[in-house]
Amino acid sequence: MNTMNSFFSQLKKETQKIRLAAPERERMRLALDAAMASSAPIKSPIQPVPSPYFFAPRSLVPALALILVAGVGTSYAAEGAVPGDALYAIKVGITEPAREALARSDEAKAALHARFAERRMAEAETLAERGALTAKTALALEENFSRHAAEVEEIVSAVEEENPVAAADISARFGSSLAAHGALIEALGGEGGEENRRESGKLARSIKERERAVAHAEREAVTVTAERGGSGEIAVQTFAKDGAALSASIVVRDADEAVLARIEANASTTLERAETRFSGIRGSLDKETSALVEARIFRIRELIGNFRDTRGKGSEKEKIQQALKDAATLDAFLEAQAKFRGRVLLPAPEIEMFGDEGESEDGNDGRGGGDITIPVPASLPL
Repeated sequence: MNTMNSFFSQLKKETQKIRLAAPERERMRLALDAAMASSAPIKSPIQPVPSPYFFAPRSLVPALALILVAGVGTSYAAEGAVPGDALYAIKVGITEPAREALARSDEAKAALHARFAERRMAEAETLAERGALTAKTALALEENFSRHAAEVEEIVSAVEEENPVAAADISARFGSSLAAHGALIEALGGEGGEENRRESGKLARSIKERERAVAHAEREAVTVTAERGGSGEIAVQTFAKDGAALSASIVVRDADEAVLARIEANASTTLERAETRFSGIRGSLDKETSALVEARIFRIRELIGNFRDTRGKGSEKEKIQQALKDAATLDAFLEAQAKFRGRVLLPAPEIEMFGDEGESEDGNDGRGGGDITIPVPASLPL
């Protein structure tokens, strides 16, 4: 064994003495230079994608580091936490601010803030169902909810002039969500102790007030009396809120078409999601409740169908917004029914649109013919 070890040691020493001679090194260098000169460099098809985390604000770096240290699993587990749970602080203090910082476009930011506002409402629903919604917790939830709701409204106001379609879409979806969750908190908080009932009612009213504010802001517009021509154009007389005429008749094209199409798509998608939820829990419902839910689905689908059939005849936007609101409410109640199987929440309540109903001041019933009144953005060029 010693002889073998001695052999390898000697071999290693000898190999370390082997060197290329100077002429050999020069020939090798020239060969490499020639090979490189004869072939043009090829650009790699792989393009590096910068990580969004690299551009995160410095103030967010500790939070991102904590997420990495704590583990993705911990952050994921915190998603379902509610006030009072050990992981709730991670949810609202780390993961949500991190997502806010990484949202790039205005639409993405608005959608994210709307989602976080919906989370606060969902957390209130869970606590209300447990009978555990205290005054302190309700206040904290409302403050956080109000912050995110205000962010949504601020973004909508900022992008309204540049992208009215996106602004109207965000407002419609958020307003429908507020209506649905407000009704759900009220329904779930109807039982339990006095404090739970009181705080559930207060929070539900606060959410409804926010919905009214969103609906009012969306309807803030210059009113026009319009007469549709055969080419699809509309001759209009514009009026300010005080009724004073702003200009003589002008001709404009329907600017709301894209907005209406977006709201219609959202209403249809939301209704389809509600139908999927209904299929999942139908077996646990009695026949009467199932029949009532089916009737509600039929009425919403009929609203959407009527909207498609009556484009240009009356209050188009109100019709499809009502369909979206009804679909969102039904979807929220079906989701809650699956979550809180010990409660009877269905059928979902019918929530009317905020605003006046019936005939307009000029006697027109909104079913078409003659002059029609439509909302247009206040920034309409005259």
